[in-house]
Amino acid sequence: MTFQSDSAKILIFSGVRGDTRRYRTLHLYEQLKLIDGIDCTLSHLTDPRLPEIAESASIVILHRVAFDRHVEKLFAAFRRRKALVILDADDFLYDPAIMSWIDSPDFKDPVRAALYRRELMRHRETLDHCDAVTVSTQHLADLIKPFGKPVRVHRNAFSLEMLALSEKAFRERPRHPERVVIGYASGTRTHDKDLAMIQPCLRSVLERFPQVELWLMGEVDAGLNWGGARDRVHLLPWVPWRDLPARLAQVDINLAPLVPENPFNQAKSEIKFMESALVRVPTIASKTDAFCYAIQHGHNGFLAGDPESWQGLIENLIQDPEARRAVGEAAYQDVIARYNPWLRGQTFVECLEDLSKQTGREFPALPSVKLPDLHDGAALTGFQFGPEDEVHPTMPELALYSLKNRGIGTLLGQIWVFFRRLLSPIFPFR
Repeated sequence: MTFQSDSAKILIFSGVRGDTRRYRTLHLYEQLKLIDGIDCTLSHLTDPRLPEIAESASIVILHRVAFDRHVEKLFAAFRRRKALVILDADDFLYDPAIMSWIDSPDFKDPVRAALYRRELMRHRETLDHCDAVTVSTQHLADLIKPFGKPVRVHRNAFSLEMLALSEKAFRERPRHPERVVIGYASGTRTHDKDLAMIQPCLRSVLERFPQVELWLMGEVDAGLNWGGARDRVHLLPWVPWRDLPARLAQVDINLAPLVPENPFNQAKSEIKFMESALVRVPTIASKTDAFCYAIQHGHNGFLAGDPESWQGLIENLIQDPEARRAVGEAAYQDVIARYNPWLRGQTFVECLEDLSKQTGREFPALPSVKLPDLHDGAALTGFQFGPEDEVHPTMPELALYSLKNRGIGTLLGQIWVFFRRLLSPIFPFR
């Protein structure tokens, strides 16, 4: 049986931009569009058409939507429709106490800290208004359960475009048999302590193995002391996500350290493992909840605890190119099998069925989904996003939304934070 268009009109929208929106809303939309019979609409909080779309939705999935007067009106429409309203979460944003665990340099700015604290309180209010929650990791589900909401795990997955770009990057990757490249990528400066945790062993590895290079990609702390190995530590700027596979494909060993005692880190998903696996590069990761779920130690990746295990695993892979190849290939096969959009679409519908029952809603039977052969190029010709799908909202559109729905004070705070970050390389946060 398939969904009936008059009984399951699904609306997905986000309140933010960037990779978190892409993974949790654009990818989810693609997953559902690949299932015949599902009526699904994608939008954004700033979309002027959203109130009209909300009037016809029977299932609503909202991602990183902080409560304000516009959101309050949307909830009124959801209630008139008796829609099932699901909060989708990929970080724990519902208790200001979590700020003590977020290692963000710009929290040293009191304006930024106060703005973020208010934002967390707005996210908590949105959570209170929702019927149920989907999350990206089991640890995050455990953090959400005390709030009294039904919760299900829906893990991050790759998109068809990610897969196509990764396959191309793998085929065209340059060879460098005379050297071994270790890669570490970070999207924000909130991971400085994670890199610092393994920096001593990385410096030791560089000093012991002259053929090794370290690529620090994206937003990283450039001030770490690398001693005599400094000339083999390369700082590579952040690149758009469509360019990331070509960069990752040039790496021989991918690192994903997270300070495990940090509850904010424990809620992080296994994206770094998945993105690296798509270009067949093995990952060494910390023993967080998500990485322990994704990685079978020694088969499709490696899990490291103390500094000695980090150094030992890195050195073993440096000296064993065949192990790098075999583990990278196993990671690729595992991710293709467990993280593909067809399977994730099916599991999300199962989440909807379960949450509907827990909240007293009726829900149609699950459509049957046949997984295509992802090694066949024809499988990549299905629904795909393009760069034009990520143009909106622009920064001016976000600013106008804040002014209209959160007031001039919030907008001025956001403008201050924007320009303060631009100036931080010249005037660091203190």
